[in-house]
Amino acid sequence: MNSTLRKSLILILSSFFLCTADLSAQKFVETITSWFEFNVGKNRLSEDTTLFVNRVVIAPVATYEPSTSLGLGVGAKLLFKPKKSGLETRTSNLPLSLQYTLKNQFIFYSGFTVFFDQEKYLLKGNLEFSKFPLSYYGIGNLTVEGDQREITFNNFLLQPLLLRRVAPNLFVGGGWRYNTNRRVELLESDGELPEGTSLQDELGSTSSGIEFAVTYDGRDNVLNAQKGNFLEFTHGFYQEAFGSTHNFMLSKLDFRQYLQLSPNRPYDALALQWFARMAWNDTPPLELSTLGGPALLRGFQDNRFRDKITLFAQAEYRWQTFERIGFVFFGGLGDVNAKFGDFNFANLKYDLGIGFRLKIVQSENLNIRFDYGFGFGPENDRNFYLGIAESF
Repeated sequence: MNSTLRKSLILILSSFFLCTADLSAQKFVETITSWFEFNVGKNRLSEDTTLFVNRVVIAPVATYEPSTSLGLGVGAKLLFKPKKSGLETRTSNLPLSLQYTLKNQFIFYSGFTVFFDQEKYLLKGNLEFSKFPLSYYGIGNLTVEGDQREITFNNFLLQPLLLRRVAPNLFVGGGWRYNTNRRVELLESDGELPEGTSLQDELGSTSSGIEFAVTYDGRDNVLNAQKGNFLEFTHGFYQEAFGSTHNFMLSKLDFRQYLQLSPNRPYDALALQWFARMAWNDTPPLELSTLGGPALLRGFQDNRFRDKITLFAQAEYRWQTFERIGFVFFGGLGDVNAKFGDFNFANLKYDLGIGFRLKIVQSENLNIRFDYGFGFGPENDRNFYLGIAESF
């Protein structure tokens, strides 16, 4: 990160910290956060105080990576419940994120979670379109900076999953996953191939297949849990008969736990995550399991490490310092590899970092987050992220 960006970030953090010094400053923070939240439709609270008022939250999004430079955009979340739903139904969220970088790249993303009335059904999934560069280092856990190739491609992902509740907080179902990586080209010359060389045959793919899912969601809040457990297992089958260019399978296991460590600090939480993803058979390179980015191993850039298997664990302490202001301290470790038996401690990657939180919707415990992470291991890195809601 260049010095100008670093100084700007320090100034922003310092300003918000100073804003907590007295009551008038607290009121200033209240005024600022009110700019991000808007009610949708009729204010039903005037008729029935037990009913939920749908709202939209809008906030800035920013990232910085060497391959993309500074990325700026806007993120929005629609928070809603089915008509006449009460406390027995958790809040659904439909996020929309638009981002544009200084190198003329574009990304649109939505990862939605929708609870039906009484939580009898759960609809979740992802929708994404991007024309985005990627620092591609190849496959394996020992790739180095010299392996880097800057590529660009068009990606489209559609992944809806519909699940039925079969027991309290337990949902079972499935859906379809369609993911394409097209027009893969070399963004910059690597000395072996000229700039603009097509890499479609090597890295391009279409994945189309059936995905089965089991989810246990006992969190008190989907956007920023303070207590409860979350477990998700998915397994997808991709075949040429379904429209795929390769025959392969993908499995994912994601377990999270949220703990309140002290009754005297009810708004603080310790968040834990254990994550595994496995790619089987003839999996195309851009569908392999990865580490790096805003969710997994935040100290490294997106998809820095790539192979068939990802194993990762992280912890985050969420410290609610003031009513609207909070900080987090996080750390994680993991690796990628081709076989379970090849994992070893010598090649582990890990990160440490700190984050700043500005609460913009108190009723939903929803924050704008700023994270700065440092990555360590055989390779070192550092990255920052600005967006809405927590990393996990």
